[in-house]
Amino acid sequence: MIVIVIMGVLAGIAVPNIMGVIERSRENIDRTKLYYLREALNRALVENEDALYNNAFVTSGKDADKNLSSLKTKLASEKGVDLFVIEMRPDLPTNVQNNHPSINSGSEMSKLVGSGGTWYDALKESGFHGVADILNARNTPGSDLTKDGDTYFAFAYQSGNSTYYRTYPKEPMFISRELNNGKTQGLNGITSQGSNKTNYRLTMSFQWTDRNPNGRSVEVALLPAGAKMMTAGGRGGALLTEHGVCFSTYGPKGCADYQY
Repeated sequence: MIVIVIMGVLAGIAVPNIMGVIERSRENIDRTKLYYLREALNRALVENEDALYNNAFVTSGKDADKNLSSLKTKLASEKGVDLFVIEMRPDLPTNVQNNHPSINSGSEMSKLVGSGGTWYDALKESGFHGVADILNARNTPGSDLTKDGDTYFAFAYQSGNSTYYRTYPKEPMFISRELNNGKTQGLNGITSQGSNKTNYRLTMSFQWTDRNPNGRSVEVALLPAGAKMMTAGGRGGALLTEHGVCFSTYGPKGCADYQY
């Protein structure tokens, strides 16, 4: 009986540790996709140092000059460029949004993706299949986001008397629990973005390395609401998981000011 009790205690200690190791491994795999995305953009910059500016959003239309100026300012700013939003909650599929009032109100930077070009290609090349098409659909007037696309699903759910739709890639973006369900399994524990207690949102953000446009290389991070990608003091507020994995291509300094 004593041996059985001891074995039970050891099992109770070992199983959570093993699960933690597995989950950390999954988070590390997820993090590599940020590096793939960074490398895809940096390869484009090697071929053309103005690759990030070769897009209809900043080259055509009556607001092109304003959009170009905004993009250049954001790439060198502490918060960086917020390309799209990832919304998580444990009871529903992950949702890809172009913007949301709780985290990047009024942002139009997802329009950089369009239907082709540097940003679109980088997302496709780095394993974010479906994300580029979702953003293009969300930014195209008349698109029916209640129906599945070629590379993404449209998931209907009820909230009160209303029906809402979540769009997510057919090929999952991430495999870890935290980047699919948020910080915990309980709705009340996921986050506090204002009065919101159910959804945890992150922006996929970009910045010139060390905020230096002349360096012509970028960094990538997943940022919670109000976070800065990299400050003048060399500290960022990117997502730091419960297992200590930092979702910033700056490395540990990119998560030094993370707050949950």
